[in-house]
Amino acid sequence: MIIENNQYPVVIQAYQPSGASDLFVAEQVIYNQAEADSFTSRYTGLLIKARKPYDSELNTTIDYTTTQRRRSGSAAWLLLLVLVLVALVVAGFTTGWIQRNTGITLQ
Repeated sequence: MIIENNQYPVVIQAYQPSGASDLFVAEQVIYNQAEADSFTSRYTGLLIKARKPYDSELNTTIDYTTTQRRRSGSAAWLLLLVLVLVALVVAGFTTGWIQRNTGITLQ
């Protein structure tokens, strides 16, 4: 399959002929003759079709603004804060500092 330079980019598709319809096998957007040759050699014996790509197929920028990522680090910081507070309370009770400053007596 030879494609002229002014026709790139092109979408080429491979189909397996079967009875009344063709079964889709693979598709690739190609930008030069070497990619076209590679695709046709991989799918030798299958029906190869070419078409102009849609604008959405050529858009390579990814929009990250709609993706919401959950921060797993915030849970780790919260757990660390709780552990530090528990350690301070335990240390305060074992040294008697909390009892002296609050007037709590444990019997």
